[in-house]
Amino acid sequence: RNEPEMVADFGEVGDSVSPGSGLHLQPQAPGSCTPSISMLMRECWREDPALRPPASEIDRRLQVMDVGDVDSGPIRKRRSDGRKRTYDLLLDVFPAHIAAALHEGRPIEPEHRDCVTIFFSDIVGFTDISSALEPQKVSDMLGRLYSKFDELSRELRVFKVETIGDAYMAVANLVEDQLDHTKRIAEFARWAIRAANETLVDTEDPGRGYISIRVGFHSGPVVADVVGTRNLRYCLFGDTVNTASRMESNSAANQINCSAVAAELLMQQAPLTKMQARGAIPIKGKGEMHTFWVNVTPTEELVNFGDLLGVPRCSVTLS
Repeated sequence: RNEPEMVADFGEVGDSVSPGSGLHLQPQAPGSCTPSISMLMRECWREDPALRPPASEIDRRLQVMDVGDVDSGPIRKRRSDGRKRTYDLLLDVFPAHIAAALHEGRPIEPEHRDCVTIFFSDIVGFTDISSALEPQKVSDMLGRLYSKFDELSRELRVFKVETIGDAYMAVANLVEDQLDHTKRIAEFARWAIRAANETLVDTEDPGRGYISIRVGFHSGPVVADVVGTRNLRYCLFGDTVNTASRMESNSAANQINCSAVAAELLMQQAPLTKMQARGAIPIKGKGEMHTFWVNVTPTEELVNFGDLLGVPRCSVTLS
């Protein structure tokens, strides 16, 4: 038997594939691989060893995959309906890229956004309503109201963050780039008030009237992250969240209150919007702040930002 021909010694081969050689000899993922497996393979072949996932992470990600994630043949077509419903639920709660990362077992990194606009609302007289109605009726009322808000959020591409009791929180320019984010939230706020005013407190007793809400919004930077290991929540962090909440709590029934920062952005994005300056009012935990009513009647005083020197600005540069 003839000996195999040696085309190069081991030293030459080693030098040719060493860092800095300019050669990239990593194999290609087979075309039959599923996206989840292809992504994992590419991460394991990264040229910089420090960027490759450790064995523990590879094991964890493989364990959370179902048959459909690792087989592109006929078995993939028989993926469990339960797994599909789980993923659909993730898409209802988390942004698409976060849902995909959770589904595939990839770690979630905090994300910073330079400027978003955050909406808060709550129901006027909710404590009295809760005292007067049975819990089931309170739940039904919130379900009817927030189903309308959810539909509005889909139409206007505003991301719903969460509901806590009677409070509804949403944000624009977070999960997708939206240069008109403050205008978008102002429109959402206007339609949310209309939706609330068309929602009965008690469908079995129309005499109780319709829902009224308070609305507020503010613009600024935030960090978004998934917190916890059970009952995961997608949360926003930063003073922007606190200030937006304060704008809501200092609003009035069926009114929209916003900060000076948000008002200035709104005038840039929707110059014809009508606003009325409320002057400097005391805000809990913030001291005095200039705030504005949004969508006042045409006879009301319009805002003049030339008089608001020194108002902090929110950059509209997208991260």
